[in-house]
Amino acid sequence: MKISVVIPTLNSERTIGIAVRSSVSVADEVIVVDSFSTDRTVEIAEKEGARVLQLKGSMLIARIEGAKVAKGDYVVNLDSDMHFSENFKGFEEKVIALGEITVGKGIVHKLMSIDREITHRKWTYNLSVGKGGIIPRMYDRQLLLKAYEMIPEGLRSKLNAFEDSVIYYNVMKLYKGKVQFILNAVYHVEDDSLWQFMRKWYKYGKNAKLLRGTEYEKFIYERKMRPGLSLGEKVKLLPLTLIKGIPFALGYYL
Repeated sequence: MKISVVIPTLNSERTIGIAVRSSVSVADEVIVVDSFSTDRTVEIAEKEGARVLQLKGSMLIARIEGAKVAKGDYVVNLDSDMHFSENFKGFEEKVIALGEITVGKGIVHKLMSIDREITHRKWTYNLSVGKGGIIPRMYDRQLLLKAYEMIPEGLRSKLNAFEDSVIYYNVMKLYKGKVQFILNAVYHVEDDSLWQFMRKWYKYGKNAKLLRGTEYEKFIYERKMRPGLSLGEKVKLLPLTLIKGIPFALGYYL
C-alpha cells in the first residue's frame, strides 16, 4: 500500500517545513500544490523533499490536481499547518478520519484544544456527513477521484471553505463501507490571534456563499454545534461557537 500526501499552499513558509518533513517520513510521495506563493514556501517544500506543482486556483482545485498526479493507493489531504504524529498507522478502511492534536499558543489554541478533545471523545457522532465535526482526510485514491468528478465545475474553481465537507459528502455517495477514525494521528498548529481567527471565519462565511442553492448548502445550517454533546460540553464549547459563528454569519449573510 502506497500513500500520497497532497498539501495546498499559499505563503505557508512558517509551517510547510515540518508539514513536508513529517509527510516524507510516513508517505511514499509528498505533493505540494502551490498557488504562486511570494515567500519561501516553494523553496522550503522542495528542500524538504516535496514535489511542487504551481497553479492558480482554489483550495479544492489544488486538492483535485494533486490527487490526479498522485501515484499512491491512498491520498491524504493535509493542510500546510499540519504534520503527522506517531499514531498515523493501522489503516483498515478506504475512508479514514485523522484525529488532530492541537498545538500552538494563546486563546485560540486553548479554545480549539477544548473543542477537539470533546469532539474526539464523541467521535462516533461527529463522523456524521451532514452534522459532524470530524471530516476524513485520507481516502482511497480511485474513490476520491470519482468523488471529485461529481463536484460542479463552478465550485471546483472557487471553493476555499467547506471543500473538505463537499469532498466527504460526495465520497459517501459512492462508498458504503465503514469510516475509520485514528485518534491523535496529526498535529494541527493553531496560534492565530483572536482577531486573525475571527477574520479567517469571516472569509469562510463569504466563500461559503458559493454553496447557496446547491445540495451542499445544508452544511451551513446543520453544523451549528457538535452533535452528541451533554449540556456541560455544549456550555464549554459555546465561546468558540460564538467566536467562529458570528464572523462567519456576517460574511455569509452580508
